Amino acid sequence: MPAKTYEAGSDQRTVVIAFDSLAQATTTHDSPGYQAALAALGDGAERDIRLVEAV
Repeated sequence: MPAKTYEAGSDQRTVVIAFDSLAQATTTHDSPGYQAALAALGDGAERDIRLVEAV
């Protein structure tokens, strides 16, 4: 959890994962393994996934 938030900062846990490319991130999300994990977890967590390309 954040120790302190400012501006529009969300007081929730944030996880950042870096992939080598947007295509790799998309492929990982759409993979059978990830989709199976989502099905197993069900609605156990609220997910907010954003794919952002590096500059």
